[in-house]
This record gives sequence, C-alpha cells and structure tokens, in this order.
Amino acid sequence: MLPSNPKIREGMALHRRGQLKAAAEIYAGVLAANPDDHQAMHYLGLAQFQQGQLAEAERLLARSAQLEPGNANTWSDLGMVRVRADQPEAALEPFSRALALSPDHPDALNNMSQALRRMSRFGEARPLLERLLALKPDSATVLQALADVQQKVGDVDAAISTYQRTLQHAPEDRRVRLGLGDAYESAGKFKQAKMQYLSVLRRDPDSPLALARLLQLREGEPEPEQIDRARALADDPRTPEDGRIRLNVALGYLHDRQRQFDEAFRRLQLGYDVQARREPFDSAGYTRAIDSLIEVLDADFFRSAAVADVSSERPLFIVGMPRSGTTLTEQILGSHSRVAAGGELSSLLKVSYQIQQLSSTGEPYPRGLRAVDKNGLNSMAQRYLEDLDKVSITAERVTDKLPFNFMHLGVIALLFPNARIIHCRRHPLDNCLSCYFTSFADQIRFANRLDTLGNYYRDYDRLMRHWHKVLPVEIFDLHYEDLIGNTEQSIRALLDHCGLEWEDACLSFHESRRAVRTPSRWQVRQPIYKGSVQRWRNYEEQLQPLVEILAPLLGDRS
Repeated sequence: MLPSNPKIREGMALHRRGQLKAAAEIYAGVLAANPDDHQAMHYLGLAQFQQGQLAEAERLLARSAQLEPGNANTWSDLGMVRVRADQPEAALEPFSRALALSPDHPDALNNMSQALRRMSRFGEARPLLERLLALKPDSATVLQALADVQQKVGDVDAAISTYQRTLQHAPEDRRVRLGLGDAYESAGKFKQAKMQYLSVLRRDPDSPLALARLLQLREGEPEPEQIDRARALADDPRTPEDGRIRLNVALGYLHDRQRQFDEAFRRLQLGYDVQARREPFDSAGYTRAIDSLIEVLDADFFRSAAVADVSSERPLFIVGMPRSGTTLTEQILGSHSRVAAGGELSSLLKVSYQIQQLSSTGEPYPRGLRAVDKNGLNSMAQRYLEDLDKVSITAERVTDKLPFNFMHLGVIALLFPNARIIHCRRHPLDNCLSCYFTSFADQIRFANRLDTLGNYYRDYDRLMRHWHKVLPVEIFDLHYEDLIGNTEQSIRALLDHCGLEWEDACLSFHESRRAVRTPSRWQVRQPIYKGSVQRWRNYEEQLQPLVEILAPLLGDRS
C-alpha cells in the first residue's frame, strides 16, 4: 500500500529513479514536520543505507520498527543493514521478528540465511533456504546457496543433486561447477570432480581456482600446459591476489608430490606471505586467551564446579591441532556400526555462546562459566544433544571432530561428565608442516607464517597439559605415529576408550563411502600409509625457525 502522504510518494518516485539525495531531503522534510512518521523514517533509512550511511540507517530503521512493530518489511530491512554493517548476530533478532509476522518474507529468509552463513551456522541457514526455494524454485542463486550449505553440513549427496539442478538453470556458471567439483571430491568421486574443473577451464583457461583445484587433485597428473599456465598466472601481478595465493599453494602441493621440496616451499611462501600480510594473526592475543583459560579454569574450580545432570555417553569428542589425525580418527570410528560421523560440528561453540547469557555475572567464557548453575549447564547440554539428533537419530554414538574444541574441554567436562574425549597428537614438526601446507584450505590464519604457527602450537600444547592435570574426565591421547605404525593395536585401544567392541570395518576405514570435507579427504580413502611420518625432514632447512620455537617440546625427536 502506498503512503497516504503525497510528499512521501514524491520522495519514493525520486528514490526509484536513483536520486537518493533528493529523495532523502524530502523524507527528512516530512520528519521535520512529523518526527514520528514511521514511513518517512523507514524510507529515509533505506536511502541512507544505499548511500553507505549504515549507522544512521540502522538508527532510523530501528526507530521505525519501534513505531510500527507490525511491519515485517521494516524489521527485514533493519536486519539487512546490520548484516551489511558486519553485525550478523545482531541481525538475527529483527529477521526473526519479520518472519514471525510474514513467514514467507523472501528478503528476510534470504538475508537471515546470509547472516547465519557468515557465522558458519550452516545447519540453521539450511531450512531458511529450503523455504526460500519453495517460493523461488527456479532461482539459480537460491539453488547454489542451498547446495553450498548442504556441502558445508556434510550432506554431500544432497549438495551434488542441488548443484546438478542449478546447472540446468545456469549451465555456464563457473561457481556452480567448482562447487559441484568440490562436492564430488568430498564424496571421493575424484574423476567426476576433475571433469567439472576441466569444464570450467574449457570456458576460461585462466581460471585460477579451477587450475588450482586441478593441480591439487590426485586424479592423474595435470597436463604440462596446465602447469605452465598456472605458473604464469601465479607470477603475473595482474592476476587477482586471491588467485595468486591459490595458484602458488597448489604449485607447492604439486612440487611436493614431485619431491621438488625447495621449489615446493618457495611456492608456498610466495602464497602465504601475501595472505599473512592481508590477514595477520594476533599471536599475543591468542596467548592471552590461553593464559585466561589456564588461570580461570584451574583445579580448584573443577573440584567445586556444578556439573550437568547428564549421563549421556553419546558424543565422542575428537580434538587436537588441525592436521593431527582427527579426520583419520573419525573415519575409523565412523566405520563402526554403532557410530555416526558428525564431522566438524559448530554445536559446542553455539552452546558456549549461551554462557554469557546464563552466567549470573554476565561474563563470557571462560570467566562466565564459573557462574553458570546446574540448570544452565543442563540447558546447554540438552541443546547440544538435540544438535546431535540432526546428525543421526538412531546412532548410539556421534563423533564431533572440530579440532579447536580443545579450547572448550572445560565446558565439555561440565556438560558431559561421562564424555569420551580423544586427543589426537602428532610429531610437532610434522603436524606444523601439514598445517602450513593446508593453511589456505583450512582457513587457519595462524599457520601461514612459521613464527605464528610455532607460537600457536606451543600455546595449544600448554593448554592440553593443563587440561590433563585438572579435568575430572579422562583424555585419551591417540598418537598419529602409533596409529600408522601399529594400526590394529591403536584402533583397539581407541575403541576400548570409547566403550565400543571391535569391528573389522574399523580396520578397513578407507572403504567407507561417507563424505569427507577436510583437506584429508584423499588420504582417508587410502589404506594406512607411512609417507606422512617424518615428512618434516624433507624441509628441515626451511623449518629451522619453527624448530627453534618448538625446541622445548621436541626433546630428542628432532
């Protein structure tokens, strides 16, 4: 319905023609005469948003929503402004208000899903996109967004199907074919993945991402002309920065496979030096965070802390440094008939966000955890278990292999006193080298420089030693080298810790057809191989800065 005020309609006409400043002046004039005109306030907020005045736009839209709380459009637009202002968490409340008023509001569905995806809450974004797709069944944009989310939550079969459906509407879209190729890789269908990357390159021989994916794919060696083209683009300053990073990293992988270790490391450094300058990691801030965990969650705290009334042994927490064997461990456990593999779940992080709200002091984790009572802990535990049902309703056990949950073992101990925690360990230099190789793919900023990587590992090790001393639950250390060198004995010990009987399928884990999202997705589809043990010696000279930082942890292992 058009506004009854003719001045607002005049402003809207200018607004539609893109004359934002003139429209804003008219809206402002209406507000000068009537400061509580919610319609003028709404449209002025939109005009300010379109001119980049985000703070003023948010103020106006928030006030308009207060004046007319039954207007779904205003709530939706307020959420949109907050997403653009990089406030995705704050955007959720107005989007929820909009959808409560208008459950099929397309903009609210779309923008709320964007906010959730920015926070890596892909499981929550999925039903919103499914509702949006019901409204727009032929939208390639919605289909692709849904496929991306399906891939992120590990529903790879659904992702492949949705990407294929998207191609019916957008057969030339490179992003869709690259997404489909990535999904095929997760499913272990490497030949099909290669076909998608080659299809992109036939249309665009200079696609950095397609070339990089092809170079890293272990499905036959790339053609010499493809390697030459990748080198030329990686060395060309006109290639977009992100493309140069990807290509140099991919060339590093290729030269490593070809045992050209000096050139492999040189290429990796070329890529990661750019990434490190663009996205520096705050090592000092991370050290302070570890200091706080150790100081606040000490032995005295755990001796007197409230514990949730939860006896469930369902979650199996697999933690450790990235590239320490967490994916391999989950692949082994996921091959057991009583276990469902959950992948890298964000559920524990999500419930940890509740700590500040549930704490009587209003403090976040870790200090806020000291002031959460038993009822609050029960609520957090129940919410986590509900998330596990989304992985599997029938499985007796569900793995959660988000490596960084090592930061939250204090929370786990209070929520699940019968928790089974598996800590994956690996030789520090092998572990760090593998992190360095996969820094870009894993999006772990601390690993794109040897000094920040070494400092991070040292802090991680310090925290794990602390947890071993103070936690009232057992932590099972699974050493990667033992798993490689004495596989059956290590798997038996792992299953025993988890309260699971032996099954031969756990020894044949590489035959599992489950989807794997991490950079280990090729390795875990192979039988146990020893090539990743002592791999750091291939780069001994280049890793000396790392050796110096980690010297106290190496002992005689270096």
